[in-house]
Amino acid sequence: MNRRERVLKAINFEEPDTVPIGELAIDLSLMEKILGVRHEITYSSQSALVPNRENEKALLDTFYKTYKAIGFDIIHCISISLPDGYEQKKLPNGQIIDEIGRTYSYDKVTKTHTVAGTVFETEENVNQFLEEEFPDPLASGRDYGLRYLKKINKGEMALGIHIREPFAQVWEALTPIKFVYWMYKNPSIIQNFIDKMTEFNIALIGILAENDLDVIMLGGDFCDEKGPMLPPKNFKSLGIYDGMRKQVEAAHKFGIKFIKHTDGFVNPLLEDLVEIAKIDGIHSLDPSAGVEIGQIKKMYGDRLILYGNISVDNLATKTIKEIEEETMNVIKVASPGGGHILSSSNSWYGGGKLENYLAMVKAGRKYGKYPISV
Repeated sequence: MNRRERVLKAINFEEPDTVPIGELAIDLSLMEKILGVRHEITYSSQSALVPNRENEKALLDTFYKTYKAIGFDIIHCISISLPDGYEQKKLPNGQIIDEIGRTYSYDKVTKTHTVAGTVFETEENVNQFLEEEFPDPLASGRDYGLRYLKKINKGEMALGIHIREPFAQVWEALTPIKFVYWMYKNPSIIQNFIDKMTEFNIALIGILAENDLDVIMLGGDFCDEKGPMLPPKNFKSLGIYDGMRKQVEAAHKFGIKFIKHTDGFVNPLLEDLVEIAKIDGIHSLDPSAGVEIGQIKKMYGDRLILYGNISVDNLATKTIKEIEEETMNVIKVASPGGGHILSSSNSWYGGGKLENYLAMVKAGRKYGKYPISV
């Protein structure tokens, strides 16, 4: 059984030869360590930020070589591509501005860009952007990176892509303070922005689906370690679940599985994500926030693909032996019957222990053989 077949069986709730293993992302600094190379390229998992096509190809070459060297069964294109001929905007302080108004600063340790702020100050700023400046999802080149990754992967690993959740996009673009303030003072501005981002994603899915895509990962957190970032009722009143269901339906037209990523204590939202949003799976299942993957398996059985959930905290601090034991225990409770992809509870961070990451993979191959007997 090849790597892609292994994933396809698992996500259709069948037992493959062994539990598939993957990661949503690996920090560039860590990939350089694995491959023994150095790059000047950077990236972000929150937005498309690489306007240079040669740099984009170099980044995807690095991803592919790293995932192949590790022996992963699925590879995710980390983001959509910027349109052909896109001119990147920058602030005087050097921060990059993305297509929806988020500003980014550079982290030298991880060699990634992270959201630092916003260009939106007033409601008028937002309304003008939505009416006159909103990006075109159908602009040529949106699937450039995915097409390139498909070409070099040659069907070896299952193919996924990471797109961003409309709520998370708007939360970040407006900043949490402005988001919550306007949610109560003028909810229509939040609703309109989320609706536009949902329409953007639906159009985007139609383009991405032309590339033999197996999985769409919808990134962007709904929760932190204490629970949902909004009162659960607001996820309904803002139409977040309804919008997600429309994206799921768009993916299902092409036979693509739709998995939602979120960190944090997601349990209070799971029933609505399954019943209203109709997602196929959930990623990260954060054990540091109290999410027990075995409990979720018992609750949702063959209704949710589980993608996780070796603690990233433990991967950064524990011993190899402890990581092997944790991996064995996760496989024992999550893998029987299929429906499980083994991974960390987020991604491989540059500050983590490489020996622990690799120990997780080794233990996954050792204990993940079907029928599960650990």
